[in-house]
Amino acid sequence: MKKWLKFFCLVISCSLFLSAKRQPNTIAPKSNSELKFLDLKYKKEISDKKNSNTKRYLLAILAARELSEMHFPEKSLEFYKLAKEIKVEENKNEINLAIANKNFKDLHSVFFFEVNIKQLLKNKSYEKILLSLNPKKLNERGNENYKIMYDMLNVKIKKRSVRKLYCFENLQKNPEDYQYENLICDLLENYLKEGKLTSDRIRLIEEYFGKHDLKEQYLLYLTKELKATL
Repeated sequence: MKKWLKFFCLVISCSLFLSAKRQPNTIAPKSNSELKFLDLKYKKEISDKKNSNTKRYLLAILAARELSEMHFPEKSLEFYKLAKEIKVEENKNEINLAIANKNFKDLHSVFFFEVNIKQLLKNKSYEKILLSLNPKKLNERGNENYKIMYDMLNVKIKKRSVRKLYCFENLQKNPEDYQYENLICDLLENYLKEGKLTSDRIRLIEEYFGKHDLKEQYLLYLTKELKATL
């Protein structure tokens, strides 16, 4: 099949998936009772002795971030302090900033602390990558690849309990933009709704990266990692 025909087929396949009507992706709880439910749920997960200290620490940090997004700063701070009590050898810059009541949006970098992304991916140190990223900076121009990476790793760690995809807003606004960000976001959104990563969506992502020599090839690697673990 000629290259132009293959590309045409890829665009048509993408349009079938990405043009579907989508429901708003929101992180806000509907009521105080839901907030209480989340509080108990998060604390139960964090106290689970089956999880390693690193996993418990990560879950506490993610809970604090989500509660901050819901505009519950006091409850968010409670989980940051809970994370601080867990004995791990991790950079605590995010916790210290939260306790000092700093605005994370004012930070210059998308990272809370410096990391070598390529090396961490090679070592499969996904928790450390997720901990290093500042979600408040993901929507800024130029951080699109970090946004989709955050969503992928968040889904990998929390599976279907993820409450927000940062990539969803752009997917909803530009459903006919057939770039890798939307293809991967569509895959994640479908997983959160259906509970499975469909092979046809993964094939589209593989075909896209196969036709484009991108520096973000590591996102295809993460996609395959998701397929193998979810």
